[in-house]
Amino acid sequence: MESKENKKVVKQRDALTYVNDFLTRLNKIILKLPKDSQKEICNIITAILDKNKVQLKKYTYLGIPEQVPILRAFIWKILLNYLPEDPKKWEETLEQKRTEYNTYKKFIKGRLDLEIKEKKYKSKEILEQIIKDVYRTNTDNPFFCELVEKNNTITKEELSKLYEKRKNCIFNNINEIYYTEKKYEIHADVLKRILFIYTSFCPDISYHQGMNELLAPIFYCYSYDRTYKEETEDNIEADSFWSFHYLMSKVSLSFVSARKKGLDAKSYIFETCLNFVDEEIYNKLIELNIRSEYYCYRWFILLFSQDFPLNSVIKLWDLIFSNEDIYYYVVYIGIAIMLLKKNIIINGEMVDVMQSLQNFDDIKIDELLAKTKEINNKYKTHLDLFILNTKKVNDTKKEKINNI
Repeated sequence: MESKENKKVVKQRDALTYVNDFLTRLNKIILKLPKDSQKEICNIITAILDKNKVQLKKYTYLGIPEQVPILRAFIWKILLNYLPEDPKKWEETLEQKRTEYNTYKKFIKGRLDLEIKEKKYKSKEILEQIIKDVYRTNTDNPFFCELVEKNNTITKEELSKLYEKRKNCIFNNINEIYYTEKKYEIHADVLKRILFIYTSFCPDISYHQGMNELLAPIFYCYSYDRTYKEETEDNIEADSFWSFHYLMSKVSLSFVSARKKGLDAKSYIFETCLNFVDEEIYNKLIELNIRSEYYCYRWFILLFSQDFPLNSVIKLWDLIFSNEDIYYYVVYIGIAIMLLKKNIIINGEMVDVMQSLQNFDDIKIDELLAKTKEINNKYKTHLDLFILNTKKVNDTKKEKINNI
């Protein structure tokens, strides 16, 4: 019989397998980079291996190096509380969560099969809304129209026809939803499946328009981790589901019955912070009768995912995820946008200003990030205190309501 000591050694070695693979993958990339980039990435890796989440957030705030997509995928999984801080627990967590998701995926497929067989289309309305939204997700980005299996020989014309068919699929065939023919599955189909499974997993929240925009950057980020052969499409789908689930746990109130009051509170915080940073802009918006909810609700609901190209959204989300409060840097980013558009706001008429606040084609993402960090560095102490005090007031109000 094998001794207890040997069993412990085997277990520890297995627990470190995933970590070792992670480091091996990174090393291959790092060795090809300039020395400055190598040092930056090594600092981030050290923070991860030391289980130093505070330091990891600081590095994420500064910006995750673009040369290493795998690094962003891992950092997001940690900051979204999908992966534990202890790297030794990664493999066990991933195995458990991926198995759990795949089990649930099979269960949902069986339930849909039964609905179709018995012609009791309970899921029809939600699925139709999800399909409608998913096929409008980042229409300027070809990634979501691409086939999941890269080795497929399908032509562009056939793919275009397939995409159009999927946009208008009818809920009477399980293959229109789950696509047992994997070789014909496109990335938009995976988004659709994840969102529908989420509605079944969290029926109290269900599905609301805009959730597709929050899932898309996560799935896109994880899908571009192509340096490790073991990260299968099924694994990427499962990881995207759980990361989305954890993100929704932080922002779901923006989608449910408390939405209006919650957004009003965030809007109030934003307006007051803007008034503190730049009173001239604040007063001009009042003069033009442009209230913040006319333009900033979308920022708080979708975290700018509809306002910038996907690659820029990912950089903004690095910043947003670097704080425990998801909305903290949304306020700062919003103020930075106002400062970058100050000339238009001060000199424009109401229509011009409103159009500008709904279109960010004139904003370069690196300038926006720099301005956001500048605001953070300059006003952090004052704005932190205000945001904290406002949250305390709102929490007290909620507590009183709950006790009635």
